[in-house]
Amino acid sequence: MDASSATTKGRGRGLLDQRAMALALAVAFPLAFGACSRARASDAARDALVVRSDVEDVFLLTGELKAPQSDVISCPRVEGWEAQIKWLADDGAEVQAGDAVVEFDATRASRDLEDRRTRVQQASIEREGREQAVAVEVARRQAALEKAEIEASKARLDASVPPDVRSVLENRRVGAVLLEKEAALEKARLDLAAYRISSRADVEVQRLTEEKATRSLDSSERSIAAARVTAPRAGIFMVSRHFRWDLDRTFQPGDNVWPGMAVATIPDLSRMEVAATLSQVDHGRIASGMPARVIIDTFPDRVFEAKVEEVGAVAPETRDRAGFPVRIALDTTDPAVMRPGLSVRVEAIRGRWPAALTVPRGAVTFEKAEAFVRRTGLGGRRSVKLLGCTPNVCAVESGLSEGDRVRWD
Repeated sequence: MDASSATTKGRGRGLLDQRAMALALAVAFPLAFGACSRARASDAARDALVVRSDVEDVFLLTGELKAPQSDVISCPRVEGWEAQIKWLADDGAEVQAGDAVVEFDATRASRDLEDRRTRVQQASIEREGREQAVAVEVARRQAALEKAEIEASKARLDASVPPDVRSVLENRRVGAVLLEKEAALEKARLDLAAYRISSRADVEVQRLTEEKATRSLDSSERSIAAARVTAPRAGIFMVSRHFRWDLDRTFQPGDNVWPGMAVATIPDLSRMEVAATLSQVDHGRIASGMPARVIIDTFPDRVFEAKVEEVGAVAPETRDRAGFPVRIALDTTDPAVMRPGLSVRVEAIRGRWPAALTVPRGAVTFEKAEAFVRRTGLGGRRSVKLLGCTPNVCAVESGLSEGDRVRWD
């Protein structure tokens, strides 16, 4: 046999081996695939045992601690339309009653203080001088009135003499003198009354000028005194956020504020609550009056009993997030660990079923308003009445017994 024949036979045997292997794989693969499919199908359907356990339908919320009552530290009434923050205590610092917490710039009031004191002194001197001048003039005119009264009395006495005693010419002269003295008396009386009225107005103008200067001085002194604000009581000093949204920060030295604007607060830590936000898609899933548990993120081992106090009906748009505001009232407060602004987790308990029969949520199917389960073995499909469900389990009121097994796909 030559070399070419040997090579041809070797190639033939190789092709036969490859075809045999392919045929074996073609027969074996469907069998193996069917076995794997049956194994997966067997694993997919599981049995679940019906047991008794305590079930709670809990809805989770996140929020932060908030003090419903606080002492507000606002900008005092100062000179001008606005005031500048010169210094303020650190945000979150513990302060005692009487400690300085905020200081406003009172440079303008200090600069005008001496000038306004001088104006008050000058206005007081002018008022006193005017009062003295009026008193002198009133005394002079009073004396003139008294003199006119004396002369009028003399003229009346002369005119009281019987006309037969004197001549006709003398009687006429006495009558003319009487008329003259009576007119002079009336003129002196009117002059005194008119001067008293006019001088009273002049003195009142001087008095108002002095009062205005005094008020201006008092305003400067109050501005200087109010520029340094002290804590009304002991607590945590919380700096308020800046009114401008684009800054997105708390107040700091150098910011301008207006009288009455809240710069900081000292919350009352003896009573705290939780402010949370319910997303719009979850509205209606919790309601006021539901019991709740509050867990502070920084103290996960502490659980505080609480109650959903209020669920807002309007979802205002805020710069942080949009949703319905939720207020949760705490049954007890621990000022040692609670601080405003701390993040918390809220578990709103929508339902409780102690020692209830439970099945996995996946074992229950719903058709319209009826629930069904598939019992293992000969039980088949069965209608059940549920107390309620959580995302994981359902509490069964009737239709199953403890120890039953149900199919769970």
